[in-house]
Amino acid sequence: MSNSALACLGNIFVEPKKALQDIRPHIAWWLYPIIITIIVIVAYNVWYFSTVDIGWLANQMIAAMGDKYSGEQLDQIRQTFSRKYFLIFGIIGGTLGIVVISLLQALYFFMVSKIGGYEEQSYGRWFNFAAWTTFPNVLAYIAAAIAYFFASSQTSFYAVDITSLNTLLFHLPMSHPLMGVASSVHLTTFWVLGLMCVGFAQWTKQSLAKSVVIVLAPWVIIYALILIVKLA
Repeated sequence: MSNSALACLGNIFVEPKKALQDIRPHIAWWLYPIIITIIVIVAYNVWYFSTVDIGWLANQMIAAMGDKYSGEQLDQIRQTFSRKYFLIFGIIGGTLGIVVISLLQALYFFMVSKIGGYEEQSYGRWFNFAAWTTFPNVLAYIAAAIAYFFASSQTSFYAVDITSLNTLLFHLPMSHPLMGVASSVHLTTFWVLGLMCVGFAQWTKQSLAKSVVIVLAPWVIIYALILIVKLA
């Protein structure tokens, strides 16, 4: 890792405008935030699912399913809830999630910049942009790991996710239809969106107000649709 790339890993938190300007000509630098985030996600999931009381966790998840399944179906589901299952699901889901979200976010920025006739940018540059602006999400996993260090082995994955809005504000049980939505939004989510707004304005030479609308539009639409479906 070059000294400049290493500096950007710190600057994205303290001098984001400088970091986003420095990464612009270095498309391949997307590797650094992505790899570090994946390492943190894998390490956290391996630690949590290797030490949590799996029997207790399986019972909690079965109870949260409520009346959605018959007793026979719940028994079959319970048999799949092994430590190996949770490890594989947590690692693959977490790592794929960060990559897929960055790919989709980059595609959106690429298409918007093309359609809007903004300053020319390749898809690779926008993927680099997405990878770096989402890097602060790694702090949510670090915070969860610290919380779990002080918790017991009978603590749910969501309970130690201390930066999520559900843990901080709503306290919805796992059986609630909106629990997943509330748990998917973290304090770092707002940090990431702020970085994207500032960075998009910087890269495209558009106003900050216009950039805010562009960046937030897909998030507002997606969450609105999820809420409609969940509450229907």
